[in-house]
Amino acid sequence: MFTNIIPLSDQLKKYITCFTVSHPGETFPLRYTAFPNLGTCLALFNHTSISIQPNEVTFTRDETHGPEIIVLGRLTQPTLITFNNPVNEISINFTPSGINFFFELPFLEIAAQSHQLLNESKWSRFASQLFSIPLEKRIECLEEFLLLNLSVHKGDPLERIYNSTSKVDKLTVKELAASACMSERNFLRYFKKYVGCTPSLFKKIIRFRNVLDAQYSKNTNAYHRFLITEDYYDSSHFRKEFVQFTGCALRSFTKGTFLPGNGSSVFKLM
Repeated sequence: MFTNIIPLSDQLKKYITCFTVSHPGETFPLRYTAFPNLGTCLALFNHTSISIQPNEVTFTRDETHGPEIIVLGRLTQPTLITFNNPVNEISINFTPSGINFFFELPFLEIAAQSHQLLNESKWSRFASQLFSIPLEKRIECLEEFLLLNLSVHKGDPLERIYNSTSKVDKLTVKELAASACMSERNFLRYFKKYVGCTPSLFKKIIRFRNVLDAQYSKNTNAYHRFLITEDYYDSSHFRKEFVQFTGCALRSFTKGTFLPGNGSSVFKLM
C-alpha cells in the first residue's frame, strides 16, 4: 500500500525522512494500529472522507470531497487507522521537529491533538494544485513547494531544539539545556513547543521505537538486550511502558502481523 520516496533535495533531507505515496494492492478494508513515533506526518488526500475520533481515524473514498490535509500530533497512545478502500494520498514524513521549518506556527499549535485537519489556506491551495497534475509529477511539485516554504533558523531556539533531538536519549535535561545554550526552563518550554512533548516522554518513545524496530526485524534477543541498554529499571518498568504505547502485553503484541510503514514506522495489522 505504501511507496516511500526519499527527497531529491539535500536541503529537504535534513527535515524530511521520506514521502509516502499510497497505491492499491492490499485487501480492503485495511485496518492497522499506528504507534508513537519519533517523527510526525502531514498527509494530503483527495476524494477522501476523513473521520477523526479519539485514537481512531478512518478514511473512505468519496468523489464529492476535494483535497484535505491531516496532520499528526505527538502520538502517545496507539491509534487505530482504517482505510475502507484505496484513497489518493501523499504523505510528508518529517524528522522529530522538522515540520516547524515549513510553518510560521510551532508544531504544538499546529497539531495539539493526535490527529487534526490542517486549516491553512496556502497549503489548501497547493493541495488543489497538486492533485490536478499527473501522478508522476507530484513529488517534484511537492518538493518545489516545500523548498519555497522552507525557513532558515540559524542559531535560534528552533535550530537548537532540532539539534538536541538526537541527544535526548544520551543526555540529561541539564546537559541538553547546556548544549543548547539555554536555561533548563527555556529548554523545556521550547522543546515541548517544537517537538510536541517533554524530553522525558520523547526519551520513552525513543526506547519504545528501538524495541519495536528490533521486534519487527525478528531480533529474538530484543527483550533482554533493551532491558540492559535502554535504561529500563527492570522488566516491570519495561512492560509498563510497552503497554502504555501499544495497549497490550509484549507476549500478545509479538504474535501480531506487522506492516512496514514510512521507513521509520511499523504498523500492526488488525
